[in-house]
Amino acid sequence: MKKLMALALAFLMLGTLLVGSVYAAGSKSSEPYKEEFYMEVFLSDNGDAKIIMKNSLLGPQSRIDEFVSRILNQTNMTNEQAIKKYEAQLLGNYIAQLKNSGLETTNQTLHLLGVYNGTHNVTLVFTAYAKSFAKYYSYSKYWEMILDPTRGLATSPVPDSGLPYGSEIRNIFVIHLPQDAKLLEYPKPYTMEFNHSKFYVRSEVKGNTVIVSSDIILEAYLGPEGYKALFSKYDTFYVRYTTPKPGKEQYKTSVVMQEIIAKVLDSTDTELTTRQIFVKPEQDVDYFKAYIKMLGVKNATNMILQNNVKYLSSQGVVIKNASAQIYGLNDKGPLILETRYLVQNFTKVVNGTYEYSFDPTLGALNGISYRAKEETNQTLKIQFLLPKGAKIVKLPEEINRDVNGNRFTLKTTVKDNNITVISNVYIRYGALLDDVQKLLGNVSKVQIEYTLPEGKGSALGTKEIAGIAGAIVLIGATLLILKRR
Repeated sequence: MKKLMALALAFLMLGTLLVGSVYAAGSKSSEPYKEEFYMEVFLSDNGDAKIIMKNSLLGPQSRIDEFVSRILNQTNMTNEQAIKKYEAQLLGNYIAQLKNSGLETTNQTLHLLGVYNGTHNVTLVFTAYAKSFAKYYSYSKYWEMILDPTRGLATSPVPDSGLPYGSEIRNIFVIHLPQDAKLLEYPKPYTMEFNHSKFYVRSEVKGNTVIVSSDIILEAYLGPEGYKALFSKYDTFYVRYTTPKPGKEQYKTSVVMQEIIAKVLDSTDTELTTRQIFVKPEQDVDYFKAYIKMLGVKNATNMILQNNVKYLSSQGVVIKNASAQIYGLNDKGPLILETRYLVQNFTKVVNGTYEYSFDPTLGALNGISYRAKEETNQTLKIQFLLPKGAKIVKLPEEINRDVNGNRFTLKTTVKDNNITVISNVYIRYGALLDDVQKLLGNVSKVQIEYTLPEGKGSALGTKEIAGIAGAIVLIGATLLILKRR
């Protein structure tokens, strides 16, 4: 839900910047903050849109006067120069917020009105041309744009004690659909109250125009419980429609392969090899390569090992030797991170049976909020090479599922005492969370179980080292991703 609301939070930002200016941190007021927000969207056939947003501060007047005074109180500047300076700073901040939310804009303007013309309110007017404001999903065969009557308040953080002032916020959204568009869904009327706080949504359709309004009244010191009561059950955040011609989709394709080889030695040590192979998106792969070169290969491999060894040690694994290699840095194609270890205590032992648990879905469900934002193809290959005399007790069952073109497969093969498990998860761009849950929802852990001949095993205790290999292979990539952010 937080990812879904990124754009809504960006739209909230225009008001938030003003709230922060009107109410300094820790300030209290017996008068509520009053605001009116107006947003008008003119959608084109390709999903681009002209957007107009107006945000008017209506009270308290004393705070507005203080806010205006701070803007105009600039050394060696006329009032006009001071206003232009504030407009430029605020415009830059707002463009950055929209870009961070994933919305590209051009021809942006921002004007501050009513500063010294005696109207007793201040209005910010922001205009822009937004690329792909509505997105087409062939998965659902319709266009979709986000419209959030809560203005992001449904997911914004709230102090346990609430805010020391009340709020009265009026919101109006006017959405002009493309010519010949057929409306499928839009925010429906809704009413919810909690103590003296209220949240109302009203909507209507006039021709090809959708008009949605919401009123939000929040009492002072309303805590998280109150916000949850007001907003948690509201779930219609979209305007969806079709057009005679389908739209064009633009999205990334992620292809990652992970390999884990655990060779159980006669000495009960385990030789562990992990590989993470980044194939797509090519732009990200090239970035990873450039970043590693900037760090230096030795520094990068040391950082990967330090993080992995630290994690393994915290799980009770004894590491006797470790090394890392990086392949593909100077070649076109995949980037490969490989680590090798000699370890003890790699698996869990229960009544003499060794158990290794892992997630064959590679956590694919965790990366989806309400709809898949990219096409994903992930493969996991795990091999257990058991010593002579070992007996296999349990293996993962075969899985072959297809839900609306999303696929999840798992196959296990055994040759001699070598176990190979290969799982693959393919998620289409635009796949809905409900479909992905049907595909993966009841599979989060599978097990490989085996016994070793007497004298080949060791008393490892009963602490579970669940999914270690999966964690190992992910840490190197996570390190790079975090550094990028």
